[in-house]
Amino acid sequence: MVRNWLNEFCKFAVWPGAVLLAAAGVGRAQQAQPQTQSAADLQATVAAQQRQIDELKRLVQSGAVQTTAAGEPAAKQLSDKDVQDIIKNYLNDHPGAGMPASVQTGFFNGQGFVIRSVDDPSYVKWDDQSKIPFELRIRGRGQFDYYSYKVTDTDNHLTGVRSPTGTATASDQSSFLVKRLRLIFEGTAFDPNFRYQFQLDGNTRGLNAADTRQNAFANPVGNIDGGQNVAAVDAGVRLFTAWIAYDWHPLGSEKGCGPDCPEGTYKYQPTITGIVGKFKPFFAFEEYMGSGNEQFVEYSMASWMFDADADNMLTGVALQAKALDDRFFGMLFITNGNDNQQPYTVLDNLPGINAGFWYDFGGTWNAKRQRYDLFGDSISDIDYSCNPVARVGAATDLVPMARRTNYTTAELDFERVGGGSNGGTLTSVLNGAGVSPGVLPGISPTTTLANLSPFGVDAFDVYKYDVFAAAKYRGFSIYNEWWLRNIDNFRGTEVSGSADTRPILYTANTASGASQIALFPKHALLDYGTTVQAGYFVIPKKLEVAARWSWIRGDSANINGNQTGTTTLTAAQVAALGIPAGTTVVSVHNAFKNYSESQEFAVGLNYYFKRQNLKWQTDLSFYNGGNPAGNGTSPAGFIAGVDGWMVRTQLQFGF
Repeated sequence: MVRNWLNEFCKFAVWPGAVLLAAAGVGRAQQAQPQTQSAADLQATVAAQQRQIDELKRLVQSGAVQTTAAGEPAAKQLSDKDVQDIIKNYLNDHPGAGMPASVQTGFFNGQGFVIRSVDDPSYVKWDDQSKIPFELRIRGRGQFDYYSYKVTDTDNHLTGVRSPTGTATASDQSSFLVKRLRLIFEGTAFDPNFRYQFQLDGNTRGLNAADTRQNAFANPVGNIDGGQNVAAVDAGVRLFTAWIAYDWHPLGSEKGCGPDCPEGTYKYQPTITGIVGKFKPFFAFEEYMGSGNEQFVEYSMASWMFDADADNMLTGVALQAKALDDRFFGMLFITNGNDNQQPYTVLDNLPGINAGFWYDFGGTWNAKRQRYDLFGDSISDIDYSCNPVARVGAATDLVPMARRTNYTTAELDFERVGGGSNGGTLTSVLNGAGVSPGVLPGISPTTTLANLSPFGVDAFDVYKYDVFAAAKYRGFSIYNEWWLRNIDNFRGTEVSGSADTRPILYTANTASGASQIALFPKHALLDYGTTVQAGYFVIPKKLEVAARWSWIRGDSANINGNQTGTTTLTAAQVAALGIPAGTTVVSVHNAFKNYSESQEFAVGLNYYFKRQNLKWQTDLSFYNGGNPAGNGTSPAGFIAGVDGWMVRTQLQFGF
């Protein structure tokens, strides 16, 4: 029996170093045991010692136990944190190095269908989760709507004239439509920090032949050259976004902690992003968070009035920054100016500046993500904030503009008057008195004088400012935003061979509605407005009720002053201004100084089946005072410049 045991023991006697010492200990222990020990006891002892030897082997192989030459200090043992830091640093320097060459595909909530790959992949199993250089995500979203607008208006809110026959200023509308259909291709290339996005947008609102804002191609016509108009079609498709960006992560070693972070702390790196292409400007807070995350079916009246791009994106180059645990976000964007769906060939030579920031307060610590859940991507508290969270910020959009006689009216035409009939533009109002800004049936027609056409506005500059605050807590949300628009530096057309410029004339109206040629006072026009919006989840994360009030006040639409009368210019004054002799011109008392107002009241009901990816929304809105939101019939569904009430319902699907 003893001979058999010794033969078995010899199998372990060859282990070098620390293993030999352990084996020797086993031999001494066995020699000290009584000869009466049973074979079962001996086998149990050998099994126990075998486990000790296996553990020593694991330690030697892992490097935790290392042999050294005589007199030399032992090498530093690596802790778990040391190993993790080495792996992390290597993967940061060699993106995707831990991944065998292969392709991964799948669906990820909020990202869509994803394809990830390295260059020239071979199809082997991937079991490493490190970032890799090439990724393509395909996402999409559709909004399927019904709009019904009931007109209750008999007033022209631009001229201040009421229809003598009580005729409504427009016809009712009732339509089913695909308001937005987005297909998004985005991801990374060459480096995980090099990002891109290309997005197509389609709808059944079509492209109107009278609308010069073309930067699109229309189905089934095919490509449309820049600036060329197309007839209205059933559906329009356009390039919505197209940008590339690169992220830098400075100062990462100067803040944070290791893997053993206490609760509420984590390793963090700020991000600086350079981005170029066609993308969203920072102006109007809810619009910046995206049309897919709205609390109502559409943005507020004031948001449409004051925003920088009418939700059509701008083209340029920008720097973005995220810092302070991602609580701070800021952007500086150099744009083409008011390039809202405009081909670059019709724009002037002056850039615009768009800039803004926000900061998040509060939030809830997420132990799983090792991050704070901050304000998120929507005004609605869809994720049910367990602790209060608030976001405050501000933005500006500065657009100096060159003369239309040197370029075109493309950029000038973006600016709408603050209570205009049919979404009237400022250039259509200050047009040299050649065309009425919209008289009603039964009102005397405007005087058309072709020789006064050079007396329209030739240029002006636009400066917009925006501040906002929003908060959420346990299903309740509240949001308030204020806008100010200052239109200044009005210039008439240049007189050939002279440094002088012509005056600006426009069509005004008497109290009875008769047309008259009026002199525009060249002073700044101020318009301002606000939106107050709140919501509450009756069923957390599912059923939400909401209410909104939007208000605009300004003097850009006050073409007829306070209706206290006019002063007729003398023949000498007319001649001094270079206006053709015999033209009767008046100065309207307090023109463009007597503020006009418009308001929107709305209530809404939302049900979220799959968060923002599948939701149903319905709202009821009332408009009075001649809502000024631009572009004629707005995507919001109301008729610009026409009072009434509206019902909207929308089903949104996204992946």
